[in-house]
Amino acid sequence: MGFLQAVYSLGEMASETYKDSSLADILNFLQLPYSLPQNQKEKIHAIRIWLSAADNKTKELDINGVAKIDRIEYAAIGGDEKDEIKIKELCLYREPVGRNVSWHFSPLLRLGTGGKNSLQKLAGENGIWQNDKKCIFYKLYHTILKDYVKSGYFTENSVDRIMADLANQIDKIAELWSDKKIQCFLMLGLKEGEKFLYPGEVTAFVDYFRKKLVPNQTSKNKKNEELSYCALCHKNGQAFETLDKVFKFATFDKPGFLPGAVRTAGVEEKVFPVCKTCYEILSAGKEVMEKRFVNLNIIPNISLFVIPEIISDRQEFFRKAVDQTENFVKKGIRTEKEFFRYLSRQNEAMVFHFLFAEINQAQIIIHSLVEDVPPTRLRRLQELWEKTCQVYSYNEDVSDKKCNLDTAISQIVAVLMSLAGKSDQDRKVMKDKVISVISSLLNGEAVGIKEIKTLVVSRLPGLITDPDWLKPSDKDKMLGRQKIRGMAEVVDFLYRVNRR
Repeated sequence: MGFLQAVYSLGEMASETYKDSSLADILNFLQLPYSLPQNQKEKIHAIRIWLSAADNKTKELDINGVAKIDRIEYAAIGGDEKDEIKIKELCLYREPVGRNVSWHFSPLLRLGTGGKNSLQKLAGENGIWQNDKKCIFYKLYHTILKDYVKSGYFTENSVDRIMADLANQIDKIAELWSDKKIQCFLMLGLKEGEKFLYPGEVTAFVDYFRKKLVPNQTSKNKKNEELSYCALCHKNGQAFETLDKVFKFATFDKPGFLPGAVRTAGVEEKVFPVCKTCYEILSAGKEVMEKRFVNLNIIPNISLFVIPEIISDRQEFFRKAVDQTENFVKKGIRTEKEFFRYLSRQNEAMVFHFLFAEINQAQIIIHSLVEDVPPTRLRRLQELWEKTCQVYSYNEDVSDKKCNLDTAISQIVAVLMSLAGKSDQDRKVMKDKVISVISSLLNGEAVGIKEIKTLVVSRLPGLITDPDWLKPSDKDKMLGRQKIRGMAEVVDFLYRVNRR
């Protein structure tokens, strides 16, 4: 529950920043097509398709064809300040509800990186896009444009005119999408004089987006409205949604975040239903969580989400915590190098929730959820690791980096993963052990040291006979003797943690 309340709080703060927007009612559901580039070397381009319409203001657009095709830097959509909210408003993007759906929320299609074969990717191997389900034009026609006609937002022949003009200008698109190092996406908008109207500026596209959200915002029948209550705000008689609409890992058919119940009549309204307002706020909070509060570098192939929650009810602490949390929200943790040290230095009026998740194609697998971790616990772990470093310093000066709690965590990961064999199954087992150990440390629980020592003792004889383990060909990897010392330091640290 603490995790959900924390995500909810992130959503509330995010909602406050764009309450005056003309798209305020749907901004909680908007997403960035791509994360904004973090450095100048990373490039993302938007290929803009300027559509010519008889009247840009009508609900049903009569498209005459494609007037122009150009390209713009993705970040430039948000202006000089690279405003994320403005980019969301203009792009009007939200990920499709599934891979096999015949509609998208907006006229935007992610292309990925280009290359020499971009022409083939666009029109198919034989150049006849109508017969190649894997090519871009086929996907654009069948998964985006056709539904605009079906839903009454394009006139009958509009899509045929668009596709005909795109086919005539395919060389231009291929040229714009030719760099194998640059991510691109196609975006359809309207031409108004010399100005390009982005999807979020076109009434028909905005209305279409709102219409597609309706099934996710209303109850399926009157009985649900009478039986349901919101598990967050506790209002009765509300149209409800369930958490699987917000979090991909909250599935009904598997034990995990939800109880693994079969999705049948009478079950949905009993498994953490949320009202329309809370659903919107949770959706906004999840977006902030996924973009800013995730670390991808602690454990291989594991996304570690860290969400702050204010717990103090004393007004002076609350004001201070809110200011700090707002700064925390703006900065996030994604680019923080001294990750755990940074968290340990936060205000005591906050606690953190740690979610260990693995992204496997369209699935998200939850490995561990640790709630209510105070900064003081992280500081205590920092102190214990410093004592271990002093013991193993052999009267030598110990660097600040070595005594950092982040080094302790990374060393635990490195030591345990070095004990894994070369098979994927063996590495998976060891990765689960790593997550278990770190979760126990964060949760203030004793760690099973005997099991770790048994792993070390049983596998060490085989490892020291491996020349590459003793002296790796990869110069970035530790030498065998350094790994053995690291094992001793990890065991010593875990003993100190257990004795506290």
